[in-house]
Amino acid sequence: MIASLLELVALTIVDAPPMTTGLIVIVTLGLGLLLAALGRIRDLPAVTITVDDEMVHFGTADSALHSFPLDSLLSVKQSSELATDTSVSRSSRADQFHVRGSRYLRLRFESNPDQEWQIAAIESDPAAAEVIARLRAHQPAKRMVRVGKATGDLAKPAAAEPGYQPAQPPPGRLIPRIANADSEEAAQRLWQAAIKQHDDVLADYAQYELEPELLIRFPAVTDVSVDTVEIFHTTLNRAQELRTDTFPVNIDRADEYQQAVVDLRKAWVDCEKYGRAVGTGLLEANDQKELTVALSLLENARNVQGEQQAEYLNQIKQIVTDLTDRGSLHPQPQAMEEIDAGRRRALEAD
Repeated sequence: MIASLLELVALTIVDAPPMTTGLIVIVTLGLGLLLAALGRIRDLPAVTITVDDEMVHFGTADSALHSFPLDSLLSVKQSSELATDTSVSRSSRADQFHVRGSRYLRLRFESNPDQEWQIAAIESDPAAAEVIARLRAHQPAKRMVRVGKATGDLAKPAAAEPGYQPAQPPPGRLIPRIANADSEEAAQRLWQAAIKQHDDVLADYAQYELEPELLIRFPAVTDVSVDTVEIFHTTLNRAQELRTDTFPVNIDRADEYQQAVVDLRKAWVDCEKYGRAVGTGLLEANDQKELTVALSLLENARNVQGEQQAEYLNQIKQIVTDLTDRGSLHPQPQAMEEIDAGRRRALEAD
């Protein structure tokens, strides 16, 4: 623009023909605008996110493409704020793909639940809206757990559920065995069914490791000092050892895996049923009271946000840590990590 004005003054001084003056100024101005536009296009990063039947992929042309199984997706959120800068490939955070002035998706995956991937996406764009809709459709629904009614300042103690029945009853030995299959195709179908059953058990058990409320209400489900839990872990290790990524060449190996999964499912049903039936009944009375306080704090945390929520979660962690140090609780590391992750998210949202 400045160059065009200077040219206009210079051409006027030398008394150039009006047509020549106008043409030169227009060409210079056009080139200036074109270069500015090209500069902006060059600086604007192309953030890509795609979803197919099995995977979600995202990244940029200047960075490695990140891919995760769609089934491993834990959560999908759209940021409420606009990105204040463009951090693609220039950020110290390799999990941020921000574009200034755009909202971004916030994704978490099973491989690292504490890590949040942030990917620029404009929800008003039809293609982006379709991707977001597919991601949300695959977001796992949280298992709802009934919370006891409040009694004074404390919640009702984490009640046992002696009549609890698992959603899927234990399988019997009448299930067709791979060893007796009349064709390789039939054997493969039975093997794939065993894989699915194995995954279902892992998903069910993971809830008790990752959801603080389940740890507080039913500690015996994951307490490795309890017989049913020890048996469950023994059968789980056996099934894990026999599991393969593809159908085994040895049919006996496939049959052995199938029967290991049958044992695993039965052990899990017994483990969950007993753990929910006993509640916190294996603990001393004072320890049960502390878990009652923790349950009340968890309810309070759900009704607040930010720093106050983080403080409630910190108190819960302290109670669980104290009980663990005394040998009353035996939580898996993932449960404590989930409490820490919730505290960090609360502080970040403040």
